[in-house]
Amino acid sequence: MVKISKATQKEALTEEWRAFTHQHYGSGTRWIEKHYRFKAEENGKIVGTIEGRYEPGVLHIAALMVKEDTRGKGIGTMLINKAEEFGKKRGAHRTWLSTGVGWPSGIFYEKLGFTIMAHLPDFYFHKDFVIYTRLIN
Repeated sequence: MVKISKATQKEALTEEWRAFTHQHYGSGTRWIEKHYRFKAEENGKIVGTIEGRYEPGVLHIAALMVKEDTRGKGIGTMLINKAEEFGKKRGAHRTWLSTGVGWPSGIFYEKLGFTIMAHLPDFYFHKDFVIYTRLIN
């Protein structure tokens, strides 16, 4: 009988995952993830944050927040640029993120050159979402 239970990192099928990665992505490749978090400060106060992770070839933006009373100053753009700089140093060529359909953030991302790659109906909290992506320059 098969039993399912919580596992530690040491209990992963390391060799099998390595073989899987080589089979699908090529010999000598390693799947490496690196989390990041950056902040923007103005007059000693945090006015924005960005966080996510680098995965092979792509940078994921999991969360971008800018205080409402400081929006329109380019802080969000600076945070995205900093995150993409982090990703580019590790080999990322593309950035992706998700946001709610009809949210003001969609307009912001489109102004920065992000385009919709996918629609996610009935997603977080039963709201519709989209995935945006752009190439890193």
